Amino acid sequence: MQHVVALDVRMGKSTMVIYNRYHQCEFEGELLYTKSHSKMLNEQLQTLTKQDGQAPEIVFEATGVYSASVERFFQTAGYTYHRVNPLEAHLQMASMRRQKTDTSDAHELAKSHFQVERTATYQEEDYYKQMRALTRYYNE
Repeated sequence: MQHVVALDVRMGKSTMVIYNRYHQCEFEGELLYTKSHSKMLNEQLQTLTKQDGQAPEIVFEATGVYSASVERFFQTAGYTYHRVNPLEAHLQMASMRRQKTDTSDAHELAKSHFQVERTATYQEEDYYKQMRALTRYYNE
């Protein structure tokens, strides 16, 4: 893996870090859930993909409704990502964590991604989502 993009997701915004293959942070910033920030994120991901010849690894904790919009963005844009269970992430980062802040969580999540073998999150095809919606509609 060439780059890891890690997000600490919370209400209204995320802390985002980008680490290179040498485990060094190349970017740290805040990502608001707006169209302009989504466009900027997509451009950054495309730049990394062109530069490395492969898409960056994307990792974030599942935080219910807060991470749903982030996950929807990655699905719509066609990126593979790793949605991590919060308890699993806590256990994986427990030995690394010094003090808990949103910024340090993003950094520790990125660092742990180099050490832990994570499976990409399964993304269901739109066809199945549409069929389920139709079934609910007709069963009401």
